[in-house]
Amino acid sequence: MKLVDQYIVRQLIGPFLFFLLIFAGILWLNQALKIVDVVIENGQPGMVFVELSAYLLPRVVESVFPVAAFAAAVFLTNRLYSESEYAALKAAGQTPMQFARPFIIFGIICFVSVSALAHFITPISNNAFQKRQHEIRQEFLSQLIKEGSFVSPKKGVTFYFGKVQDTGLLEDVLIREISADGRQTIHSAPSGRIVDKADAAKLVLITGTLQQFNPDNRLLNVVQFDSLSYDLSQFAKNLGPREQSAAETITPNLPWWISTASQNDQFDAIDAQSRLVKALFSLLMPLLGAAVLFSGNFSRVGFFYRISFAILLLFSLNTLRGATENFVIKSPSFSFVLYSPLALSFIIIATLIVITTKGWNSFTLSDIFKKRQVST
Repeated sequence: MKLVDQYIVRQLIGPFLFFLLIFAGILWLNQALKIVDVVIENGQPGMVFVELSAYLLPRVVESVFPVAAFAAAVFLTNRLYSESEYAALKAAGQTPMQFARPFIIFGIICFVSVSALAHFITPISNNAFQKRQHEIRQEFLSQLIKEGSFVSPKKGVTFYFGKVQDTGLLEDVLIREISADGRQTIHSAPSGRIVDKADAAKLVLITGTLQQFNPDNRLLNVVQFDSLSYDLSQFAKNLGPREQSAAETITPNLPWWISTASQNDQFDAIDAQSRLVKALFSLLMPLLGAAVLFSGNFSRVGFFYRISFAILLLFSLNTLRGATENFVIKSPSFSFVLYSPLALSFIIIATLIVITTKGWNSFTLSDIFKKRQVST
């Protein structure tokens, strides 16, 4: 790698990390807010929120990687223009292809990084995320035992625990049950303890009272006990076995060819190839961002319009990538359409590099019309 290439690649790293941190932080915050409901509803501690949020990071970084690479290329190219470094490179004989070389190198780095994320790291983290969520939803005991709160795991049943000691001792326990015919049963005890076995979970009440009220004869029966075992396994959530989706499976374990895959496996094959498209998209984005800016002549008023055009171009290509994926899902026989955003990106980059020496101002409609008149 030449000295100039090393310099530009090193200068790209700083803006890239900055944009990656900003974009990933915004997207991660949006995703993490959805986890709060899961944690609160299931009575989980704050560390569970941190754990689940960490599982989201690979997916978030993978999503914003191409955008951060594109933004870094636009930022650096604009700075090279404003600080006359690009003019110095041109004066030294640097050709457009030579100037594009460090952005290609940086694109290869992005391609390798996104490939590792999309094919391996993100599916593994997605699997861990969904598995942990499944476990949390089945941890019914943590939902029942909430200090100082009335909890109704199902209609007609209410639990109350005044205090939960660190040793596991429960104080001021109250259980109220109302049957369909209006009969009420109240278990109360000054203390109790959870006995969680492999086959069942029980709440052992110590020195308490059992009260039963019959609305038909309006009689109240009161029974005092030294200890009483209350079955809690009836409130367990039987979610059944969890099925692993394609998003949770590494690419080598997915079918690849969409056309030859069975109808059930076609969606998995589309997901596998979409990961490759995303990685190749990251390869082209740094060069595309730079090509939009250095394709024109120097402008004293800055490059606001070119930067705006670059952002619009990125948004359009990203939208097209999502649209083609949805199209292929509905029409798997046209799987080649999945790569059309890459082909369009490559054509745009090649066109911009070709016209770099002439600039955008040389390709106005009036100039083209004048050239046709001269030729005729």
